[in-house]
Amino acid sequence: MNDREFDANAVRDAIVREGLSLLAHGLLLPFGRLASGAQPLRKQELRTLVFVHGLAANRSGFLPMRGYLRALGYSRQLAFNYRSAGSIEKVAVGFKRALETQVQGGRIDVIAHSMGGLVARTYIQQLGGERRVDRLVTLGTPHHGTHAANFIPSGLVRQLLPGSQFLERLNRLAPPLQVQTTSIVAGRDLLVQPIESAHCPFGKTIRFDDLGHIELLFRPQVYAAVAAELAQPRPPHRALQDTSIAALSPAAAD
Repeated sequence: MNDREFDANAVRDAIVREGLSLLAHGLLLPFGRLASGAQPLRKQELRTLVFVHGLAANRSGFLPMRGYLRALGYSRQLAFNYRSAGSIEKVAVGFKRALETQVQGGRIDVIAHSMGGLVARTYIQQLGGERRVDRLVTLGTPHHGTHAANFIPSGLVRQLLPGSQFLERLNRLAPPLQVQTTSIVAGRDLLVQPIESAHCPFGKTIRFDDLGHIELLFRPQVYAAVAAELAQPRPPHRALQDTSIAALSPAAAD
């Protein structure tokens, strides 16, 4: 078998696996309407894993990963649900308000898939989230945009285009030095194009060359990589000034 035949087989297998992952993701969607388990508590020593899903999805896609991490002892979890409408800034404002209501004490680690990583970064970099978050792990997030956004006529989706005003502004901001950031990249990602866009402008990168965009949510090696990042020592914490919602933009505060 020559290299060309090998590559064709590898691509075909990756497409099949991504298709099966998409099917599994669709079957899980109804479970995303169920309430998330974490209850508001005020304890300084609390550590909460917070999951943020991607565009046109819901928190159900994280169910396998959440079960894996729960078996490792990460029992306190919150999965944020949102509608893919309006703007990423408005979703981030909703995320901030949800955390203020449901995670009232302790420290936070955020695991975000696809556009959810941009929601999390907006919260961390523009809405004072750096004061609360120790770690951010993004999975297949288009940090520098994706040309796939050209195919969906939506104002929110247009924010995902390379060179959009939203991304240019976000990526010009100073890195959140207090937050340990890891971007996990899928080498066969068909939704984040070019694939290098999934590399966060700061932090470290872990790449799985044979995985697809949705497949990141279903592969044990990805779960193990996330767990390894969560096990790293916490970054040193320092007091930071809060950032009000109104400071983001007048429209985002609506």
